Amino acid sequence: MNILLQSDSTLFFGRFHSLIVHLPIGFLILGAAFFLLSYFKKYNFLIKALPIILTLGAISALFSVIIGFLLAEEGGYPEQTLFWHRWMGIAVALGSFGALYFVGKVLRHESPETNSIHLQKEKKRIGLILGSLVLLISVTGHLGGTLTHGENYLVEYAPEFLKNLITNGEGENSKSPMPSDPDSTLVFQHILIPAITQKCASCHNESEKKGGLDLSSFEAMQLGGDNGSVFEKGSPHLSELFTRVTLDPSSRKYMPPKGDPLSFSEITLLSFWIENGMPLDLSVTSDEIPENIKLLIQEAYQVSTQKKPYYEKVKVDPVTEEVLNSIRENGFKVEAISEENNLLEVVAKGKLTQENITSLQAIQGQITWLDLGESGIEDSWLSSFDQFSNLTRLVLDNNSITDKAMIPLGKLEHLESINLYNTSVGDSGLKILLTPKSLKRIYLWNTKVSQEVVDSLIKEHPGLLIDMGVAITAKESEKPTK
Repeated sequence: MNILLQSDSTLFFGRFHSLIVHLPIGFLILGAAFFLLSYFKKYNFLIKALPIILTLGAISALFSVIIGFLLAEEGGYPEQTLFWHRWMGIAVALGSFGALYFVGKVLRHESPETNSIHLQKEKKRIGLILGSLVLLISVTGHLGGTLTHGENYLVEYAPEFLKNLITNGEGENSKSPMPSDPDSTLVFQHILIPAITQKCASCHNESEKKGGLDLSSFEAMQLGGDNGSVFEKGSPHLSELFTRVTLDPSSRKYMPPKGDPLSFSEITLLSFWIENGMPLDLSVTSDEIPENIKLLIQEAYQVSTQKKPYYEKVKVDPVTEEVLNSIRENGFKVEAISEENNLLEVVAKGKLTQENITSLQAIQGQITWLDLGESGIEDSWLSSFDQFSNLTRLVLDNNSITDKAMIPLGKLEHLESINLYNTSVGDSGLKILLTPKSLKRIYLWNTKVSQEVVDSLIKEHPGLLIDMGVAITAKESEKPTK
């Protein structure tokens, strides 16, 4: 018997369960309908058909149970759900034979046309039996649907309020919502996991593990299934999951076997993610993601892949009008960069003194854009600039400053752009500036920085643009010279 149950032919016959199981459902519901109609005088003859209908229902229920046992040998079904579905199916078959025996016994002794008081009492019992059978069939059928399609299949497209009511809030809304901040949008958590869950987890979840595989979380995926690991870090084509979703749909190993397959965008992104080491913290704005993948994310998911500027994320206290007027009196133009925050843009209106520069310390936490171009500043005047913690854009062109002035500036963790055009900053100053690695653009035309150092540093800092009269990026510096 064990040899038979392990054979492919057994599973072949077992898979007819989903076809045959609809026969007892149809027959028994038809019998209940005929019984209800028999209460009308015009249709009281229909009760005579009950023995035939119940015979067909009972036999087909028995066959469904037998074939269901064969199908269960395939494995991968949640044990508790399978247990109740199996025994309630047996109860339906036994109940059908019991109903057949009772109805047959009643009709052998009573003619429907007489409508005797005894028959009326017996009909109430028949109604109770058939009603119980229909209820039992409904519950058994629901459990069968759960085994086949997953726990929330019935409410998948239900209105949100109904879905949350039935699933106790564990429906679609339980998935990680897409963050409003692109920097917080993660490739795996917010794009790949929802896609895999929607299209694969109905058969591969915590309660139903077809092939011993659970795809409802990364931790579960790492455990693999009966065929071993689903991922091979760095090798998409050696990863079982990627292989299955890219097979010919006609293959019996293709996933998912029914329903919507993974889209081209999802497969491409899955391949990229596996190939790059399966990082869980990879943001869609990361510099590690090439432009073609970012473009795919933007078009397929309507998600921005551009990093939010630092000044859009930081919150600072407002500055009083009295302090702002004092700064203006020291030779600066001061404006808010946005109505949504309290950060400031400060521009020198002419030549400055050290006292003027010192006055900026009163708003050092609020300045994010600062223009001191052609203002006559000196190295020592910038010694306190390491306290300008929210400075993101700094213009120092046409000033007699040297590498010494870069020491405090090299401590600014959020500085993204600096203009050093026509200054005396050299190679060592440039290296100091790049210490925090936040810089994205540097203007160095007519400085003492050498081309050799620029070429070397720009290879160490992907994404950095250095403008020496002509903008140079890492890609540009790698081009051969003629």
